[in-house]
Amino acid sequence: MHVLIATDGSELAVDAARRALPLLNPDLKITLLSVVAGLPADTGGGIEGPVFTPEQEEELRRADTAHATTAMEDTKGALRPLAKDAPIDERIETGDPAGAICLAARDLGVDLVVVGSHGKGFMSRVVLGSVSEHVVRHAPCPVLVVHAKPHDT
Repeated sequence: MHVLIATDGSELAVDAARRALPLLNPDLKITLLSVVAGLPADTGGGIEGPVFTPEQEEELRRADTAHATTAMEDTKGALRPLAKDAPIDERIETGDPAGAICLAARDLGVDLVVVGSHGKGFMSRVVLGSVSEHVVRHAPCPVLVVHAKPHDT
């Protein structure tokens, strides 16, 4: 079974990956995916010219890539004790996270996508959008959405 685990390195994403693994077939191939946002459009909206200098753009790309790499390392470290000898590949994509997750799932031919969810209500999804909601609706395979654990009260 080939599983795509989307991660941004947050506690929610790492916990979702950790909680999903015991539910899955022990014979796994895992691909970790971290998506970095693309840079803003080239212009500031008219004759002003570019928003960033080429040097600033390169620095932003480096910072985003470093964050994505750290996110995958954190997730991989949390999964390794549970995944035993399963191969874990890493992939960084640029763009809209929800769309990039669906495209990667299609391109890799995965059997399952695992995403975390804050469990926000209907109005939050309408106003803010939801990566997990989009992935559930558009992924080419089953999606396991792991909700955040409720806080102790």
